[in-house]
Amino acid sequence: MKFALAGNPNCGKTTLFNALTGSTAHVGNWPGVTVDRREGVYKKGKEPVSIVDLPGIYSLSPYTPEEVVSRNYLVNEQPDVIINIIDATNIERNLYLTTQILETDHPVVVALNMMDTLNKKGAKVDIKRLEKVLGVPVVPISALKIDRIDVLMETAVTAAKLGRTGKSVLDHSYLKKSVVLMTETLKDIGKNHALFHAVKLLEGDKIEIYAESLLAEIAMIKQQIPRNEDFDDDFEAIIANERYQFISDNLQDVIVFKTGIEDVKSSDKIDRILTHRIFGLPIFFGLMFLVFHVTFSSNFLFLSWFGLDQVESPGVILQTQLGEFMSAIIERISIGLQQADVALWAQGLLVDGILTGLDAVLSFLPQILMLFLFLSIMEDSGYMARAAFLMDRVLRRFGLSGKAFMPLLMGFGCSVPAMMATRTLENAKERRLAIMLMPFFSCGAKLPI
Repeated sequence: MKFALAGNPNCGKTTLFNALTGSTAHVGNWPGVTVDRREGVYKKGKEPVSIVDLPGIYSLSPYTPEEVVSRNYLVNEQPDVIINIIDATNIERNLYLTTQILETDHPVVVALNMMDTLNKKGAKVDIKRLEKVLGVPVVPISALKIDRIDVLMETAVTAAKLGRTGKSVLDHSYLKKSVVLMTETLKDIGKNHALFHAVKLLEGDKIEIYAESLLAEIAMIKQQIPRNEDFDDDFEAIIANERYQFISDNLQDVIVFKTGIEDVKSSDKIDRILTHRIFGLPIFFGLMFLVFHVTFSSNFLFLSWFGLDQVESPGVILQTQLGEFMSAIIERISIGLQQADVALWAQGLLVDGILTGLDAVLSFLPQILMLFLFLSIMEDSGYMARAAFLMDRVLRRFGLSGKAFMPLLMGFGCSVPAMMATRTLENAKERRLAIMLMPFFSCGAKLPI
C-alpha cells in the first residue's frame, strides 16, 4: 500500500513523516525539478506501508514547482490513501487545500495535528461535526509527541479498503449545476477524477491542456453561471470565494474554547494594528529600520547627535572584533613563516592569498548572521506573514506579489539564498523579475564596495 501526506507548509507534515518512517526514509528529487522527494516505509502495522511526503502547499491550483509536483502526483499517481495533515490551531486556513483534495476520487483521512498545543489553550474540537461536514474520517494527533499515530494509520488502512468517490463543497453553492454538467462531460470521455478536473476547467486552470476540444462546451456552461459583480468573470476567484464561504458557514464553531475566546481575539487585535491601512506600513518601516540600525549602524542610537561619545552598533562591533582576531592570526602566521625562512612565494600564497581572502569573506559574516537572526525571530513570531500582506499593495505595482517580499528582504543578508527563495513565487516571470532585482540590494559583501 502507498499513502501520500499532503498539507500546508508548517502544519507538522514532515514531523509526522519522520515519526512514521524513522530510519527508513530517504530523500531525492522529483523528476525534472529540484523539489525534495521524501519516501519511507511504515513498518509498525500488519503490513508495510510506503509513505510519500508531498511538498507543503496551500492549493492544488499550480503556480509554484511544489504545487505542480503535488498536483501531478495526486492526479496521475494512484496512492491508496491521501492523509491530509491540518494544523489544529489554524483549521480554517488549512481547510482550503482540504476542499480541493476531497474532489479527487482517492480515499482521504484528515490528520488533525498539534492537538497538544490546542489543548493547552483550553480548546476542544468537535471531531464528529468535522467528520460530518467533510465526509471523511478525522483523527486528532500530535506528530511531535507521536500521539495516536497508530490510530491514524489503522484508520487510513480501513479507508483504503473502502474506497471513495470525490465530493465537492461547491455542491452547496449556486455553482452546483455547472460543476455537475462539467463532471458528466468528463465522465463521458473516460477522464479519471472527473469532479476534480471539472472544477479546474471552470477555474480556467492552464494545466488542463487536454480540454481544448471542450472549449466551446466549457464556455457554454460558464455562460449559465449567474454573474458575480464582485469578481466579474474571474472564475478562479469566484470558486475560491465559495470554498472559503463554505468553510466559514459550516466550520466556524468546530473549535470550542472552554476558557472563552480571548485567545483568538488577541491575535485579531494584533492584526488590526500591524496590518492597519494607515499605521501598518510606518510600523513595518520602523521595525526594519531598527533591525538594520542594530546590525549596520556606526552611530548606535545616534548618541553623537546628543553630544555623547559615538558608539558602534552590535553588528559593527562583532564585525570589528572578528576582523581584529583574524588580523592577529594572520600576523602571527606571517611572522612564523618568516622566522622559518619559508619561500616568499609560499608566504604570499598562504598569507596574502588564502588567509587574507578568508578574512575578506568572514569579515561580513557577523552582520549576515545577526540580520538573519532578527528575520528568523520576526518570521517565527508571525510578523513576516503580516508584512507580506502589507507589501502586496506596493509590490503589485512592480509586477510582484507580497510573496516576493521575503526573498527581496533576504537580499540584504545574502543574494544567493535570496535567489533560491524565489522558488516559492507563483510564476516564472515573477521569479525572474525578483532575481534581477537582487543585485540592487546591498548585502554584507556589497556594502563595503
